[in-house]
Amino acid sequence: MKTKNILTLALGLLSLASCSKWTDMEIQHPTNLTESNHSEEYYQQLRKYKESDHQIAFSYYSAWTGVGVNMQSSLMGLPDSVDLVSLWGGWRNPTEAQLADLRAAQSKKGLKAMICFLVLDMGAGITPDPTAEEKKALAKDESWTHKYWGWSTASTDAGKAARRAAVVKYANAICDLIEKYGYDGFDIDAEPNYSHPFGTNYELWRTDVEKGVPTLMTLFVETLGKRMGPLAETEAGRKRILAIDGEPDALPATHAKYFNYFIIQAYNNYQSTSNPHFRNALTKFKDVMSAEEICKKSIFVVNFESGATKGGEVGEGQILAFALQNPVVDGVTYRKGGVGAFRVDLEYGIKTPDVVNGIDMSPVKGLSYPWWRRAIQLMNPIIK
Repeated sequence: MKTKNILTLALGLLSLASCSKWTDMEIQHPTNLTESNHSEEYYQQLRKYKESDHQIAFSYYSAWTGVGVNMQSSLMGLPDSVDLVSLWGGWRNPTEAQLADLRAAQSKKGLKAMICFLVLDMGAGITPDPTAEEKKALAKDESWTHKYWGWSTASTDAGKAARRAAVVKYANAICDLIEKYGYDGFDIDAEPNYSHPFGTNYELWRTDVEKGVPTLMTLFVETLGKRMGPLAETEAGRKRILAIDGEPDALPATHAKYFNYFIIQAYNNYQSTSNPHFRNALTKFKDVMSAEEICKKSIFVVNFESGATKGGEVGEGQILAFALQNPVVDGVTYRKGGVGAFRVDLEYGIKTPDVVNGIDMSPVKGLSYPWWRRAIQLMNPIIK
């Protein structure tokens, strides 16, 4: 599909998604969050748009329950033009209401939903709690997580082999969970060079064998990559998404190819592409990917956890600025992968000024997620 047609379709759908009909539906059906009053023809065109080559709308979404008195807690309540979300909690043991909401958003809107959690230590995110008997059977100072996954702390060859086997088991268990519930992929929260408000040994990021290379983390990525992402071994796996956020540049260049997206948390940047992790990725990955490929995989994200009322943490309308910005590398402008927000659900009922930095906000006045909707419109404008 040619660019003109893509963009025309994009804003046509955005206009539908922003109309009063959708807002009225939220009021009329407050207890059934999986239904809407759009036609199947509308949804067919929406799904067609989602499959086209365009800058995507992304978010971290933290309010997911699938039930409630309004659409803030529902994936079906997100703007129709949203392509991809990382579920920030609530995904481990989804309820029937959540699964119904997920299936509706996937099948009707073409929305893709990834699970997301911080990966630093062995078993993070999915290790089940021990039973009373299992807890009682633990030796003094023995780690339940290490025992469950078969992890060893020994510096011997056998210890290294046990650690590698545990990492493979862990990565495959994540894939199994994604397949079990029908999620669309995994967003690895990678922050090995940051301090954290909890204890961590950064186990998966240790240089277990090769000097300077986090070999356990690379093994983790390789194992995931066999079952999801662009290098997956099956067609079904290649339809799933493997993304990385935080510090994508913490991985060696050899592993950049495993990812569909690099999610750049440019929370404190006025210029999205000045983010140091993005700039470092351009340099570090240049021998395995072109600048155009790196830019097209990069999604630039603002922080609504602390900046929902003003459209981002820095200045007013930060997400609008990000929508209009594209990377410039050696004098050449390339298209970005998209824009998004951390905890976008916190913006659900926010009101915006009439004009922000010369940008007319009237198309989204009175609608849910106004900053995000306007950013999507600016990023994928209609060509008249």
